[in-house]
Amino acid sequence: MKRKLGKKNMILFVLFSILVLIIILLFAYAIYVAFSYDKTVYSLEEGSFLYDSSNHYISLSKQARVSQKWDKHYYLYLDSKSQKKTTDLGEDVVVYHEDDYKIQVIGKNYQIQPSGSVLYSDKLLEVAWNGSSSIYKLDDRKYLIVGKSISTEKKEIETGCYLLIEIDKSGNALLLNQEMNIKTLSTLTLITNEFSFDVANERLIVGDDVIDLKKINGSTNQYVEPQDKDEVDRNQNSQNTNSGSGNGNLGSSSSGTSMFDNGLFGGVYGNSGGAIVSGNTSKGDSVEIKKSANLTGITSSTSYIDVSYFISDPRNEYSSVYLMVEGVRYSQKFVLNKNNTSYRVRELAPNSSYTLRFCVSYLDSSHMLVEDVLNTLVIKTNRNSSTIVLNRVSGNRVYFTVHYDSSYAYDSANVNLYSDGEKVGSVAVSTAQALSEDGFTGYIDVSSGLGTEIVLRLEDCIYHDTSVQSSVFTKFVNR
Repeated sequence: MKRKLGKKNMILFVLFSILVLIIILLFAYAIYVAFSYDKTVYSLEEGSFLYDSSNHYISLSKQARVSQKWDKHYYLYLDSKSQKKTTDLGEDVVVYHEDDYKIQVIGKNYQIQPSGSVLYSDKLLEVAWNGSSSIYKLDDRKYLIVGKSISTEKKEIETGCYLLIEIDKSGNALLLNQEMNIKTLSTLTLITNEFSFDVANERLIVGDDVIDLKKINGSTNQYVEPQDKDEVDRNQNSQNTNSGSGNGNLGSSSSGTSMFDNGLFGGVYGNSGGAIVSGNTSKGDSVEIKKSANLTGITSSTSYIDVSYFISDPRNEYSSVYLMVEGVRYSQKFVLNKNNTSYRVRELAPNSSYTLRFCVSYLDSSHMLVEDVLNTLVIKTNRNSSTIVLNRVSGNRVYFTVHYDSSYAYDSANVNLYSDGEKVGSVAVSTAQALSEDGFTGYIDVSSGLGTEIVLRLEDCIYHDTSVQSSVFTKFVNR
């Protein structure tokens, strides 16, 4: 006599079967994802220029190869005499070579046609930069423009060949190529011979047609179009009339109403600050811009910060324009030249946060000195990428290789060897060799024998004639 399953047991059996099926499908999908990467090995020529996944530039002094791993990231492989170097390049790679008229694009990309149609590619793409301009969406808020001429509307930025654009969620952009590494702090439009690109809004403008690039594979952009500036002026005039005050609250002015320019130097519209300072003469409704100043870009390195700015002062009304830079045990004031557009703040510590304030001073209508902070932002310098690599241990001899960060190379330093906490040897590092492709290779003899815990540390470091601390070390257990 057959035994029948109860209704409750039948439901549990069905649910269990569904669960097993789901697990099998997920497992199959995981296997598919793990093995569905690009298995092509791409060769790069000596002299090629590209960026890694952290936007650090790489200029190849010898041939190299690029291939993708299961995590869908491409990696650069460069065999040196001392070790095999591997660098994460991210999910897409753009390669430039000054002797080639083609830009290489490795990885998935979407080429946007003037008609609005999209061409998808996930393999090697070679684009001639000396032909018609073209634009590609590489990733969320990341674009590539290729063309002979690329500039902003007012020619504050002019370049060619190619330009990588990474947009943050507030609409600001990082612009990268073989000539520049610029962070803009307000909205901008990039112009080519064939189209314009409204960066913050991710809009491609071809003639009278506007193509929304956010719709291509989605976007996490949170930029919101600012209020119409005519409406801003009307609101400001209304506030001034109601309050009986001659000073506007948006931006700083000598007298009267403020005006704003929503270009590269985007005034109050910039999400990271950047007020335009201006004044007016009372002649009907006309407004005369008397002076303006704005922080337009900022780029950090290991030991310095590059600041880009714009100053218009036709009547020499500013008493001074200056930067205040503050960090841990650091506070400096740097007076800026009004005729220049950039300044490098040097002698900074790696991997450290600094607060920058872009300031102006001028005399108000009562001839009192007014000091205004126009922009305030916090930026962190890059981590010191110097390394010590243990090559091998042979008997009581420890072999190692030192590579210096090219933007933070020590004047002198020692590799000190510690055995179970006791210093047992030291070797001076050659700066020239540590900056080379193969690095500085050396060894330390330990006559008394090696203990259990062995540590190699970069110590006694001198940078620009000043003693500095280094956190570069490597550790291993001797068994």
